[in-house]
Amino acid sequence: MSATGPPGAYPVLVFCVLSAAIGGICYALLAPFLTAIAWAIVLAVAFHRPWTWLESRYPSRKNLAAVLLSLAIGVVVVLPAASLVGVLAWQASDIAGRTVAEMRSRNVHGVEDLLALPPVKRVVGFVAEKSGVTPDEIARRAVSFAAEAATFLAQKSGGLLLSFFDAVMTFLMTLFFLFFFLRDGREMTVNILEILPVGKARRERIGSSLFSMLQSIFLGSLLCALAQGVSGAVGWWIAGLPSPALAGAAMAFLSLLPIGGTAIVWLPGTLVLWFTGHHGAAIFLAAWGAIVTSVLFDNVLKPLIIGGSAELDTLVVFVGVFGGLSVFGLLGIFIGPIALALAATLLEVLREQNPRPAAETAAS
Repeated sequence: MSATGPPGAYPVLVFCVLSAAIGGICYALLAPFLTAIAWAIVLAVAFHRPWTWLESRYPSRKNLAAVLLSLAIGVVVVLPAASLVGVLAWQASDIAGRTVAEMRSRNVHGVEDLLALPPVKRVVGFVAEKSGVTPDEIARRAVSFAAEAATFLAQKSGGLLLSFFDAVMTFLMTLFFLFFFLRDGREMTVNILEILPVGKARRERIGSSLFSMLQSIFLGSLLCALAQGVSGAVGWWIAGLPSPALAGAAMAFLSLLPIGGTAIVWLPGTLVLWFTGHHGAAIFLAAWGAIVTSVLFDNVLKPLIIGGSAELDTLVVFVGVFGGLSVFGLLGIFIGPIALALAATLLEVLREQNPRPAAETAAS
């Protein structure tokens, strides 16, 4: 009598072990490219309509169509980014130059001299009054913070160049993967969905649902971020604050955060205007930032754009974006909600495949 176990157990065990080993090796090989792959998938879905139109124009030359669209997307991304970086660099240099000149004109040579300036003394006094901390303690903490910040910047400055080259390589790899996802994305999606143990109609609904969600999140997040950045820059300029392009870019980026958002920029600007005696401009910037830049776009424009996807539950979007940002960074805005929606879809598929609930319902 054999004691080797049930027939077929050994092949299943070997298959599982080999699958785990091969999966680990594949993950190790793909790990350096996962960010580029994820961005390429997001861009391929976001530019699906232009790809469909271009593919119809060149039905027998899909390689050429994929190359043209990949290069066009690269240009669309690179040119505005390069222009924005140039503007930001110029404004940052201008701010630094004016700040140094202003400090020299006021004989400010250190943190102690800065804290002695009347506007700064008023702010320190206000903070001390509200927090219960003495002005001397605030001054000591400011000096300590300045020293730590200088040390930190000195330590991290060498890594900035490496981060720049890493970003460039990630961008180039994204365009490389984008070419294949555009050309073969439809076949890849069909092959992946065929793994699910459901009928063809159900697979098509799942694929369409995920596709619609990713497009909605992409359009809703990025278009609203762009609109909030532009409106924030306009309000910043009308209020008379310097470097509106820099402030607008910061608001566009921070608007992607689920908490804080553009207020992280326009609220300090409002406080600066108030404490420097520009009360009317401060009230205007606060109203513009709260009503136009924040409420109008977050509560009106974004729901209109994302509303096209009925599958996007508010809780899924909130938890997905919040968790995705903490785990994956900016890319998590897209990965988080889609991962949770995909998990819910897979659970629904498993529930449909379980015959017991249906049998229990019939028996009752």
